[in-house]
Amino acid sequence: MAVSARLKRETEARLTRFCRAKGISKTEAIERGIELLIEQDRGQAHPAYLAYRRLTLVAEAPARAQKRSSDAMRAAIRAKYPD
Repeated sequence: MAVSARLKRETEARLTRFCRAKGISKTEAIERGIELLIEQDRGQAHPAYLAYRRLTLVAEAPARAQKRSSDAMRAAIRAKYPD
């Protein structure tokens, strides 16, 4: 479905820079942002989980040889608050 939105120049420039830096399309960034807003509005997701989701707008980093404690925390949050 096509949707049109009028953005301020600075907002559009920030979106463009963000997408270029993260290697994602504007559509994907906007869709993920909308999902975060909906989750937050429903109160279904913990604020820490929402912050984590904001950081994962980038494709997942390659698996590391050692599992860090932050990886364990992410796994626990995912288990408690599934998508």
